[in-house]
Amino acid sequence: MTAPHLRDAVSAARAARSAFGLGLEGPVHDLLVVVEEAAELAVMVLRLGNGVAGAYMRRHDQAFVFLDGSEDVARQRFTLAHELGHHQLGHGSVVDGISAIDGASGDPKEDQANYFAGEFLAPETALRSWMDAHDDPPLELEVVVQMALWFGISTPAAVVRLTQADILQRPADRKRLDAAIKRGTHKGIEKLYASEMPDDALAKIAARKDMPRLPVRMRKNALTAYAAGVIDIDRLATIMRRDVGTVRDLVESVGIVPAAETPDW
Repeated sequence: MTAPHLRDAVSAARAARSAFGLGLEGPVHDLLVVVEEAAELAVMVLRLGNGVAGAYMRRHDQAFVFLDGSEDVARQRFTLAHELGHHQLGHGSVVDGISAIDGASGDPKEDQANYFAGEFLAPETALRSWMDAHDDPPLELEVVVQMALWFGISTPAAVVRLTQADILQRPADRKRLDAAIKRGTHKGIEKLYASEMPDDALAKIAARKDMPRLPVRMRKNALTAYAAGVIDIDRLATIMRRDVGTVRDLVESVGIVPAAETPDW
């Protein structure tokens, strides 16, 4: 039985999809646009260090996300949905390591954010609709890969979602799929069906290696200006009204490294 705090996360994901006009029947085709426009989060995509996958932070009345653009696009999408979960669930600022996104942290808030992300990207209703549309196929690895690509999530995440939705019920089937994924068998299949992955903004950023990617509304924000190499650490500390040591610890914890060149904007 799913714990109450996780059921709350699922309910929050469904409510968010409804509020954003997404419904529960299909995938989120361009997650970055939805997060920035519907949720009014400002997202910065850059290379994060020290095993950091993403971060959610709030500065005065502006909430924003830092996302590691060096990860696989499907993982970026899940991380972004995870950070959206922190926002929608009212969690405080957090720096998320890879273990948190992978569900290995043991922190109830991280588990909530993961459940939110799973339901937001691949709602149970939509999973069942996909199965119905494909005549309830046996859950072989190729079928799971196709489903994962349709929803823009990783194959391991699809296995988790199918299990959570009680569609993948037999432990032996889950064990078989997990073993194939551990061997990396799914990667070759993913290449065959790569065209089915949503062609969203995150995929375009990855293809162009367009990092750091700064949202228009945040180009005057002190942290993004620092990351873009526009201002130095002393100026950043002055703007944030903190001492230089505290601010340096903050940017290092997130893995922000100033760009070598000033961007052309």
